[in-house]
Amino acid sequence: MPELPEAETMARELAQKTLGHKIAEVQVSYPAIVASDLSSFSSLLTGRKVLQVRRLGKRIVFDLAGGHNLLIHLKMTGQFKFCDFWPGSNPESWPPHCHAAFKIKKNSPQKDETLFYQDTRKFGRLRAFGPGEMDEFLAGLNLGPDALSAGPEDYHRLLSASRGQLKAVLLNQSVLAGFGNIYADETLLAAKLSPLRPAMSLTLNEARTLQAEAQRILTQAIECRGSTVSSYTAPQGAGSFQNHHKAYGQAGQPCPFCGEKLLKTRVGGRTTVYCPFCQK
Repeated sequence: MPELPEAETMARELAQKTLGHKIAEVQVSYPAIVASDLSSFSSLLTGRKVLQVRRLGKRIVFDLAGGHNLLIHLKMTGQFKFCDFWPGSNPESWPPHCHAAFKIKKNSPQKDETLFYQDTRKFGRLRAFGPGEMDEFLAGLNLGPDALSAGPEDYHRLLSASRGQLKAVLLNQSVLAGFGNIYADETLLAAKLSPLRPAMSLTLNEARTLQAEAQRILTQAIECRGSTVSSYTAPQGAGSFQNHHKAYGQAGQPCPFCGEKLLKTRVGGRTTVYCPFCQK
């Protein structure tokens, strides 16, 4: 967590609050959260107008004036909150588990706000880039096509060319960017494909079904503002797609398609729930 729908929800809600406004000041209370050069982190962002906020796989990108960028990898517990006060550099004035603060200078007559980056486990990372620098960094990540926008032929070409079990390959961000444990389980059950089978055995027709179910489920999850199953919440509050989960977290429950008991195993080191009858 967060996965593609949660990151998309965050990006949309961050855009609503920051688009067209400037980052007037930056403070970092936990230096290790910044993965780029700490000495230039603030100067690269301060005074820059927010032109766009977008999702990149499971990451968030702020595109800023002058070709500058802020890239945020949320990892397990990264999220954002807005407050109407500026905390300054005194750690005692910061909300719990907040490690970076961005003063958003609003266009008149709107009131300025502070955007906090909050991360309970401190696994997330923030990077600031000058013009052209982010493209070079992203090339090194070797991210695959976006799981939401990739077509069925992309799914077939990429998955059938990969070694490993199907779910483990789905979770590989260099194959398809955006899948995590929740939506891999949900999509595979809906497509009636076993998470245990070799990815390279996927046929084109099966890939078409998998891609169609992925688009349907990811789109519905975005409409529900993601799944709140642990600590995830977006700037405007928790999501509700957890109420529609048919596989994730449902081990021992009846399969929604055949009624048999859903089983739990591990694939690629991740807990996996599947139906041994529907997903042979």
